[in-house]
Amino acid sequence: MNHGIEKKARIVGLFLFIGIVTGIFSIAPAIDSTNYLTEVNTNSNQVITAAIFQFTMSLIYLGIAILLYPIVKRYSQSLSIGFLSFRVIAVSLSIVGTILMLSILTLSENYVDVSSNNLLEIETLGNILKSSRDYANHVFMILALCTGNVMLYLVFIKSNLIPKWISFWGITGAVLSIVASGLVLFREIDIITVEYMVLNAPTAILELVLGIWLMLKGFDKRILKADEYENPDSCTLGTIHNG
Repeated sequence: MNHGIEKKARIVGLFLFIGIVTGIFSIAPAIDSTNYLTEVNTNSNQVITAAIFQFTMSLIYLGIAILLYPIVKRYSQSLSIGFLSFRVIAVSLSIVGTILMLSILTLSENYVDVSSNNLLEIETLGNILKSSRDYANHVFMILALCTGNVMLYLVFIKSNLIPKWISFWGITGAVLSIVASGLVLFREIDIITVEYMVLNAPTAILELVLGIWLMLKGFDKRILKADEYENPDSCTLGTIHNG
């Protein structure tokens, strides 16, 4: 049983690293530019590539939750269900954001071909799609993702599967990311600004640190061994299930 958990921990660590890479490549500067309707059409390959990476990132996020849930639910079922539920919501919003990104691309292709009489209508629709994407990607997806992460790190604190300093860092970073999204929601700051990046930096760095930790060390073997000794029935069931 412990061998299977250690293997899952290393896969989660790898997924965290891949998630960071796909997240970086899911950025499409053309969509975030002031003249996005013309810029997106000119840089269509950039937008399509970003959409592919964002969809891949969504699957990675879901994969992390699927791998972690059977492990962490042994320490707090309610928090684990909350983590999984918010992660599914976050993934769904990320996929919606991907669809909206491609919709903006389609709209931009039509924008350069229409007469001046229809430009205002397309610009209005473009603003609606762009705002919807920004809210889906940078506000509500982040809020759902970070809320679930707080629940996950609370389980980690309770279980001692990873060092507590990582868990407290994770909670602090998640709260700062929630604050950043809240400020964007109330239009106090814009997306892709220094303030927004600074508030989200602790979470990004933490995911890199946690990914490396899990790949190199995994979960605390003493905790896993003690849990296996105290709960032999659940461990046996997990072994049968994994087999």
